[in-house]
Amino acid sequence: MTIICGKCEKEMKEVELKEYEFEEGIILDNVRAMQCPSGHVTFTEEQADILEQRTEDIKTHAFRFIRSISKSARSLVIRIPSDLAKYLDIDEKSKVEMIPLSKKRFLIEVK
Repeated sequence: MTIICGKCEKEMKEVELKEYEFEEGIILDNVRAMQCPSGHVTFTEEQADILEQRTEDIKTHAFRFIRSISKSARSLVIRIPSDLAKYLDIDEKSKVEMIPLSKKRFLIEVK
């Protein structure tokens, strides 16, 4: 089946996107999609169904915590709730990378 891009009218090919924000605030890894040579992205019905299911799974199992920021020496500290630490399989010896995404958002990646 050939899919033509609705924006540039070029043939689209199936690709795997490293990350894709299918719904605001929910970033999915390794997403199958259709992409044209110009970079426009769309999804087949089957791909969209999979993305919707993955997004719903994340929402169903999502943890949401509000924590105050404390000070320790010259650093600021955010405490990680034990339920979240257990889910992420991290402890006091774990390493994380903090990546600023904007003035109001940052990503913490467990290494």
